[in-house]
Amino acid sequence: MEKQLKDVLEKCIANVGLDVTLDTLNNLSSFATDELTLTIIANAGVHVIPPKYLRGESYSASHGNMDFSTQEVLLVTYKDILSNLAKKLHEKPWSKIYLIPTGHSTLALQIKLFVYHILRIDTINLFYHKGEYFELTINHREVVLDENK
Repeated sequence: MEKQLKDVLEKCIANVGLDVTLDTLNNLSSFATDELTLTIIANAGVHVIPPKYLRGESYSASHGNMDFSTQEVLLVTYKDILSNLAKKLHEKPWSKIYLIPTGHSTLALQIKLFVYHILRIDTINLFYHKGEYFELTINHREVVLDENK
């Protein structure tokens, strides 16, 4: 067993490098064990999300096309989406929240702010580029503190 594991790890490191191998293993281990992690898909059904990016429990805030015909309809739709999300956010003491910002950007913005206002947790945003998702985490307090130096 140890030899097989060593061989597989060596092949992975040779093919993709040590950093990618470590990141992948860390992601897999947290994916398998962290039951207080939630991945929010802003709008499901628009893009296929590979399973390896759905960490912990997955929740789709909305599905498919939305009615943007009037400002009133938009407001009611977003409030309904956020109300349902609030119920999900209160189900468990979540420790980590991933956000996949599919669909309209204003919906993803509302979800990100909503999560912060309810849980005081910054989301880890998954940024899509050329077939891959990258984790985007910015500590806003650090940016402000660095700016003031």
